[in-house]
Amino acid sequence: MQQLFRRLRRTFSKPILFGICGAIGCLLAALLLGEPLLLLTKVPVSSPISQPQAIVMLIDSSGSMDGEKITEVKRAARSFVQRQDLQKNQIAVLGFGSKVQIGTPLTSDLKTLEEAIENLNDGGGTLMNLALAEAVEQLKTTNLNKNILLFTDGEPSSPQETIAVASQVQKEKITLITVGTGDANADFLSQLTGNPKLVFYVDTGNFEQAFQKAENAIYNRQLVEGGDSTGEYGLVYSILRVGTWTGILALGVCLALIIGQNYTLHRRPLTLREGLIGVVGGLIAGLVAGSLAQLIFGLLPNTPLMAMAGRVTGWSILGLLVGGGMSFLVPNLSTKRGLLGGVIGGIIGGICFLVIYGVLGEVTARLIGAGVIGFFIGLMIALIEQMTRKAWIIVEWTPNEKTTLTVGSEPIVLGSSENAHIYLSKAEGFSPVTAKIYQEGQKYLIEYDLQYGQAKGMKVLKHELTDGAKRKFGQIILETRINTETPRLAKIQ
Repeated sequence: MQQLFRRLRRTFSKPILFGICGAIGCLLAALLLGEPLLLLTKVPVSSPISQPQAIVMLIDSSGSMDGEKITEVKRAARSFVQRQDLQKNQIAVLGFGSKVQIGTPLTSDLKTLEEAIENLNDGGGTLMNLALAEAVEQLKTTNLNKNILLFTDGEPSSPQETIAVASQVQKEKITLITVGTGDANADFLSQLTGNPKLVFYVDTGNFEQAFQKAENAIYNRQLVEGGDSTGEYGLVYSILRVGTWTGILALGVCLALIIGQNYTLHRRPLTLREGLIGVVGGLIAGLVAGSLAQLIFGLLPNTPLMAMAGRVTGWSILGLLVGGGMSFLVPNLSTKRGLLGGVIGGIIGGICFLVIYGVLGEVTARLIGAGVIGFFIGLMIALIEQMTRKAWIIVEWTPNEKTTLTVGSEPIVLGSSENAHIYLSKAEGFSPVTAKIYQEGQKYLIEYDLQYGQAKGMKVLKHELTDGAKRKFGQIILETRINTETPRLAKIQ
C-alpha cells in the first residue's frame, strides 16, 4: 500500500491524488462494510404481510404501446406476479386500448396470470375510463384489500370521464396506483390516484423498477436502496439503514483523504487524533446526509425528477459535511472552501451515481457509484483549495517529487514532531517545532524556533518570504510562491 501511495503522489497532482484516495476509500468502505450491512439488514420479500391483497393489473395496450414497449411492460408484469404470495393474494389482468380485454379475473394461479399477460393485444385508442370501471367490477367479487395497478404511456381518450370513474374508485376505498411513461401526464395521474405518492413515472427501459416501486406502495413498504424492492421497511428503519450506509461511505472517504494528505507530506498515515476525527466525523456526516436524503426521498412525489433531486441532495449534503470536516485537517483550507468543494463534488458524484445506476445492476452500481462519489468529493476539495489560494509553498522532497501547501493564517509547522505538517528528521538535528510559515496581514513570514535559531547562530528569527524564494532543510527544499494576481474564486475565504 505504501508503494502505491508513493507512486500516486509522484505521478498525479494533488486534486487527482485526492480524488483517487476518495474513490479508493469510499469503494473499500462500501465493499467491506456497506454491502454486508445492506445484506444483513435486508428484509426478504417473503416476510409476512399483514393483510392479503387483491390486485387488478390494468395495462395500456393501445397503439402507442406497439413494439418493444409492450414487450417490456409484459416482462415487468410477469416479474410482478411471480414475486407475489399467491397463496394469500389474488390478481386480475386487464388490458385496454380501443376496448377492454379481460385477460383473467381474480385468480391465484400463476400460469393463468402469465398467459393472460402474454396474450394482451389490442392497439387503437386509450379507453382508460372503461378499463377503470371494469377493474372496480372485478374487485367487487372479493373481500381482500383492493388495489388497481394502472400502467399507461399516454393520456386517455376521455380524460373527464376517466377522472369521474377514478372518483368512484376512491369512494370505494380502492387503492389506485399508476405507472406512467412516454406522454403520460404526471399531474393527470395524480388526479386519478388522489395522491402523488402513488404515481410512478419512468422512462422506457426502467419498467421493472417502476413495477417494483408500485409493489412497495401496495404493501406500504419504503424504497431504501434506490432500486431495492425487497422487504417491508418503515420510514424510521429505512432512514437508520440508509443513514448508516452513507455514514460508512463517508468514514471511508474521510480516512482515505486524511491518509492521502499525510502521504503527500511524508507523515505517518494516520495519527490517533486524525483517526478519531475521520471515524466519528465521517459517521456523523454520513448519518446526517443519508438520513436527510432518505427523508426527502420519502416525502417527495414519486416522479423521476423528484427522486433524482432527493438523491442528489443527499450526496451534496454528504460532500458538504465531508468538505467542511476536511477543512480542520488540511492546512489553510477554510471552512467555506471545504464546504464549497465538498458540495460541488457531491452534486457531480451524485449525478454520475444516478447515471451508473440506470445502466448497471444494483450492487455493481452502488459500488462503482460509491467510488465515483468519493473521487469527485476528494477532487473538488483539493481543486477549490488550489483555485482560491493566494500563496503557497512547494515542498521538493526529491527532484521528481513535490508537494504544495497553502499558506495562510494557520501556521504550517516544520519539525520532527509527528504533528508537524512538514516532517524534518530528528536525526538531522531538527527540533519538534523547527519553524512556522504563516500569513500576517499582507506579509508571508517564516519564523524559526528560538532554541533552533540559537543553535544555528541566527540573530533574526522572523523573515519575510518573497515569491520564488527557496530554503533548504536537510534534503528538503522549500520554494515560496505568491500569486500577485487576484486568485480565481478569491472571495471565498
